[in-house]
Amino acid sequence: MAVTVPGLPFDFIQTDVAGGTVGFVFKSTADAFYYNGTTVTKITDAQYPATTVRGIAYLDGTYYVMDPNGQIFGSDPINSPTTWTSLNKIVAQMEPDGAVALSRLLNYIVAFGTYTTEFFFDAGNPSPGSPLSPYTSGMLNVGCAAAGSVAQTNNQLFFIGVTKQRGRSIYMLTGTTPQIISTPAIERILNDDDLSGVFSFCVKISGHNFYVLTLTDSNITLACDIATGDWKEWTSLTAAASISISTLTYDSTTGLATATTATAHGRSDGDPVVIAGATQTEYNGAVNVTYVDSTHFTYTPLSIPSVTPATGTKTVVGYTSGAFIGRFYAGYGNIELVQDSAGNLYTLDPNTYQDAGLPIDVHARTPLVDGGTNQKKFFRKLEIIGDREDTLVFVRYTGDDYQTWTKYRSADLNLRRSVLHRLGQDRRRAYELRHTDNTPLRLEALELTTEVGNN
Repeated sequence: MAVTVPGLPFDFIQTDVAGGTVGFVFKSTADAFYYNGTTVTKITDAQYPATTVRGIAYLDGTYYVMDPNGQIFGSDPINSPTTWTSLNKIVAQMEPDGAVALSRLLNYIVAFGTYTTEFFFDAGNPSPGSPLSPYTSGMLNVGCAAAGSVAQTNNQLFFIGVTKQRGRSIYMLTGTTPQIISTPAIERILNDDDLSGVFSFCVKISGHNFYVLTLTDSNITLACDIATGDWKEWTSLTAAASISISTLTYDSTTGLATATTATAHGRSDGDPVVIAGATQTEYNGAVNVTYVDSTHFTYTPLSIPSVTPATGTKTVVGYTSGAFIGRFYAGYGNIELVQDSAGNLYTLDPNTYQDAGLPIDVHARTPLVDGGTNQKKFFRKLEIIGDREDTLVFVRYTGDDYQTWTKYRSADLNLRRSVLHRLGQDRRRAYELRHTDNTPLRLEALELTTEVGNN
């Protein structure tokens, strides 16, 4: 049976119940289906609601869904996702707001409304009727701003919360206790987005649990390390159209190749690109450019060319950066899977250092450093402390509160000491490190040698 519901995301729940059904139930806001390991069956029971909000939950043998009016429907009899009754129903109605999403946390069914969150527990109420009763003392005056933001890991539930006083925050529910985990900077991003497309999931990678939230309107993915509370931006690169290189020369004095493009190349300082098509293959490969102007850039070839200028049909391919490619997540055994908006599946592997063959563009930016004084400082040396790898890290800095930046300089992590010298002077300074190679990267610290001036 083919199942196609364009534009509607599905919610899934496993049904591996001892003595009961085996497989999983999946639903959109319009339809629901049951898969028993062999056959997909559409749930056609007339008592199943015609329209539901996002989410499906299972508690003590009953499957639950909720309609836009806050009515929570339960399957009946026990462990039968295809059979429903009109009497197995309870309403989330402590406030007259609309329903947004349904989930489960511990032994509670969680009903998210526009401005409230209500909890229900299995009270063992006799049939006919819903076995659920409201946990009235747990009601929250915080609603869910986007159903797609609801995600669960372990004993915690995450969502974009909103109150009648406006303003959005990321909430973490531990039991019935809410905690705001977003920072003012994250909340500015949330409040600038129209939340027309929101995706989220939780995943554990290399011992770290993350809540991952994608805002398609802002084209940004935000990831929170749950243990530390630190927020990061996750990105994915997309290959741009190739651009013809009209002239490609090499300067043995500087060790740089200079490319002249037929049209504007659109690259910025430090961007990764792939040079291809030169007959002298020393020019070709994945490199990082130094921005010169709209039709010229330089780079360090992977090996020294013996001929200049290069011949052949030469091209450059760059990348555009956007939100993380993964929209949905599923774990299977030891495999972590994410799916993109086109339905392609990828594994999350901490020992793979590219995204589907494209570079991972890593940026690490420090806060402003002034050493506790506004005196002018002379920066003699910067040393990168981290694992030794055959890779380059690019470093630049700003002395005017992130308004402008120097050009990137490269530091070789394969050397005994990865050091940059003669870094000029500033009163306050921040540094940014960038890495795009197909290699591991683990950094511990930046060690600065400075001298304080007299003014």
